[in-house]
Amino acid sequence: MSDRERQSLDPDRDAMRQLGYALVDRVVEHLTSLPEQRVARRGDHAEFAALVDEPLPEQSTSLENCLDFFFERVLPDMTRVNHPRFHAYIPCPSSFAGTLGEMLAAGTNPFVGSWLGGGTVSALELTVLRWLAELLGYDPAAGGILTSGGSMANLIGLASARAKFGPDVLQRGVIYVSREGHASVRKAAVILGFPRSAICTIGVDAGYRMNVEEIANGIEVDRAAGRLPFFVCASAGTTNSGAIDPLPEIADLCAKYGVWLHVDAAYGGFAAMTPEGRELLQGLERADSLTLDPHKWLYCPMGAGCALVREVRYLEAAFSAEGEYLKDLPEDEVNFLNRGPELSRPGRVLAVWMLLRSAGRRSLAGQIAEDMRLARLAARLLREDTRFEVDEPVLSIVTFRHRTQNGETEARRSGRDTDLMEAILADGHLMLSTTVLDGRNTLRLVVMNHRTTETEIRKSVQRILFLAR
Repeated sequence: MSDRERQSLDPDRDAMRQLGYALVDRVVEHLTSLPEQRVARRGDHAEFAALVDEPLPEQSTSLENCLDFFFERVLPDMTRVNHPRFHAYIPCPSSFAGTLGEMLAAGTNPFVGSWLGGGTVSALELTVLRWLAELLGYDPAAGGILTSGGSMANLIGLASARAKFGPDVLQRGVIYVSREGHASVRKAAVILGFPRSAICTIGVDAGYRMNVEEIANGIEVDRAAGRLPFFVCASAGTTNSGAIDPLPEIADLCAKYGVWLHVDAAYGGFAAMTPEGRELLQGLERADSLTLDPHKWLYCPMGAGCALVREVRYLEAAFSAEGEYLKDLPEDEVNFLNRGPELSRPGRVLAVWMLLRSAGRRSLAGQIAEDMRLARLAARLLREDTRFEVDEPVLSIVTFRHRTQNGETEARRSGRDTDLMEAILADGHLMLSTTVLDGRNTLRLVVMNHRTTETEIRKSVQRILFLAR
């Protein structure tokens, strides 16, 4: 086939510019109209497949048609996790700065798996990793890597600890995680080859914080039985309620017994940028490894997690790779393939860098503090309605539930929580979720979005109370 006959996958320069502008216009229209849009709705496979499913294309279709398809058939029923009234889960609210960073990454397509493949972007990632450590008062010389999210970062922290304690840890090692700890820690243990019996679930106190005495007792019992206690995973903001484990006491315990302390700070870590959060998160800086999620409380797009490991030698011992095709890589530079499972890595750093560089620490800290204030406001407004009992938020998750009525069973009370959540979802004005705390069904309202204003919070609570009738 001659060059003249060959059809390029890229349109010409003018067409690329026109299509790019058209896409930006539609994204901007979507973002600026979010408060007027529906947050989410339920739909089964048959219903949504009828909107989006089609035979495998054999012939080319215009890019304009592809854009129309997405905006007309995919987006309208998509759950909008960056909506100002999306309160269901800990969201990935993103920001326009992050959007521009993602566009840079997609448009320039850097390879960030090795120094030779992308030295300048790798250098930029090292700078951003240092920035992230500095934001939290963590050791800026720590090793790290940006990941797809907190689940991968938890795996990297556990793998680094496994590398320190050696191969025997797979047979004898014990991992301590709170019953409120994230499920990804247990999943990571199984992926890394630990038997399920290696996972010791630790109870919590009345505030859903990891019980330090129970960890100490578990370590003593396991050591006496010939096992190897080596890893404690504490939470700096649990997913269920935002509880923060007693980090200083746990750090003291880990230092006493020579146990690796990993802190899952995917949700709450960046609250340490605020005076209130810094007080709540004392001890975070003593962790051997940290999980962070810039796509949560740094307002970056989905797919931006982070693992920091104090001693980089263990991180690289866990993931270093060899191969004849890698012999040209400079050994005295950072090749990120040696810090995580991926060889092919996208430029996810660009969204994080763009957000941090454009907004700056003070602005971001101010926004996080405002999210925490709005969560307390939501709790106060809900508490004014005597039908609900409401927990005071630690960070920005408000948990609340219907009060038990005279003669009412817990199952019936729980059902009223679920019915309210479903009514809210069907209404579309906002979105909540439910979870279980102390065996009781509980509603969750999360505030973690720079688009969520006091007006939006008051609208959300007003709609909750209206639908509760």
